Amino acid sequence: MADSSKRARDEETAVEDGVSEASAEAVIAEIVEAEREREAEEAAVAEAEEAVEREEPDDDDLTEAAEATPSEPDAEEGAAAEPESPGEPEAPAEPAPAQPAPAKPAAAKPRKAKAPSRRLAVLGSPIGHSKSPALHRAAYDALGLDWSYEAVEVTEGGLVDFVAGLGPEWRGLSLTMPLKKAVLPLLAETDRIAEQTGGANTVLLDGDALRGFNTDVAGIVRALQGAGVEEARFVHILGGGATAASALVAAAELGAERVDVHVRDLTRAGWIEPLATELGLRVRIRPFSQADRSLEVPEVVISTLPGGSATEAVYTDSTRRRSVLLDVAYEPWPTPLARQWEAVGGRVVSGLAMLAHQALLQVRVFVSGDPMQPLPDEPDVLAAMLDAVGIDEQGQPLEA
Repeated sequence: MADSSKRARDEETAVEDGVSEASAEAVIAEIVEAEREREAEEAAVAEAEEAVEREEPDDDDLTEAAEATPSEPDAEEGAAAEPESPGEPEAPAEPAPAQPAPAKPAAAKPRKAKAPSRRLAVLGSPIGHSKSPALHRAAYDALGLDWSYEAVEVTEGGLVDFVAGLGPEWRGLSLTMPLKKAVLPLLAETDRIAEQTGGANTVLLDGDALRGFNTDVAGIVRALQGAGVEEARFVHILGGGATAASALVAAAELGAERVDVHVRDLTRAGWIEPLATELGLRVRIRPFSQADRSLEVPEVVISTLPGGSATEAVYTDSTRRRSVLLDVAYEPWPTPLARQWEAVGGRVVSGLAMLAHQALLQVRVFVSGDPMQPLPDEPDVLAAMLDAVGIDEQGQPLEA
């Protein structure tokens, strides 16, 4: 009986205090539910921040994510209804537990530059003057490719280490002096023209293998064709280096029968005659000072001398007016030889034309692995490349 009276007094006290046992349980349930929601919200915010770290979305992405996040349920909807007891005074409403402040949207981090899907470069020494980056970047922009292309100073002694350090993102290399011959021992395969000339100016990274190509020959032929020279029976070549070998093969492709090669050092020209014989050409090897001793006028003179270098080769006004000069050098321009031709109104094709046309075939190699496979919309690609170096289809400077 005493226990019953005590229990009645306790219940009466609980009601007088405004809190019943059922009400207390409901409040506890609300608090537990609110805590769970808070933890879930914190986890969602943390996950969103990790997504920003991983994917780095822009502002539109963040807006879409915020719109897609479900709104929080009303706290009253999640609370259990308090049962009413007939005749008992209505318990005062329990203050709702404080809700956590809405989480601020994760601030968008500055967008990082996207890494290019492929890397390429032109190697050589010196290389700072090279126009190859401008040509290749114009080509890849026209093709819609996010490839990078840079100029890297590499000497002959540093070539092996540089190639050994290339990662899987590298697609290919362009080579200029003095690396066209030095690269040959590193190649698993070379095309026919690289074998003929004994030099490769293009390297394709094909998996673990390196494939070498020579696009200089096609560059010379196409540059002259762009200037209206479809054939040449008699050609003069100035210089005896790797590019001179390409010029000799280009002369053969233009239908030459005779070629005079003028060099500074006759003792280093032993490779010329065997190559000329292989190509079916009659060749004469002479010092520069004998460049124009005969009355025969070549249709084309191809200078492969380095930019800015002077030559002892002297041509008459008549020859300079009647022969087309292709000077493969382009920096500085005009070269001393080009100035001689221009002084009498002779036709000069800038070395930039050869550079652009050989680069077009390099782009073919890097894109498809085949220098004979035309690019999509290739005329537009070539136009973009020529514009990038400021020349027209005839290899003449564009008017400012």
